[in-house]
Amino acid sequence: MKKIIFFLILSLLWVAPFAALAKDNQDITGAINKEFKKTLTYYKDNSAEILDSLTTSAEVTEGDTKQTKNVKVVLAEGKEVRDSIFYFDIKQIYYYDLDDQKLVDSASVTKNAQIKNFVKKHKDEIGKQINPFSFAIFMIALFITIIVPPVFGTLFNKNSSSLSYRLQFERADAGISRN
Repeated sequence: MKKIIFFLILSLLWVAPFAALAKDNQDITGAINKEFKKTLTYYKDNSAEILDSLTTSAEVTEGDTKQTKNVKVVLAEGKEVRDSIFYFDIKQIYYYDLDDQKLVDSASVTKNAQIKNFVKKHKDEIGKQINPFSFAIFMIALFITIIVPPVFGTLFNKNSSSLSYRLQFERADAGISRN
């Protein structure tokens, strides 16, 4: 019986920090979802995902006042869906004020060395990229649009090109010249 109680206590101590972390991430993810909805036209609801984050203190300018606040710098990914088949992955860096529980504009945060390294580390990932599966669908559609009509044209109209050659040879045999 003591072993079971001991195991339960250890389990709770093991899970509790992760539950608190998950709640913090839910607040940040909710704020990022709202921001994505506001800025992206074809945003897929609740597709925001935090890929990487950094917690640091930085000076935040609000109005005319500068305050040192705890800021969480987050690399977030969201999805856009167009015509139900074209998926785009959008990655963006956001600054979340942990003290006031809100997103902060990047221009109002004075970037320290940690933030600069974080931004430099993820600089190449930021932006909108087409999903590889959607890109394959696009390339197949483009291939079909460009290649298939001429192929079908030559398959179903075999006599059209040979007819002009036949007329040239018949005219040559009859002694009629176009010159």
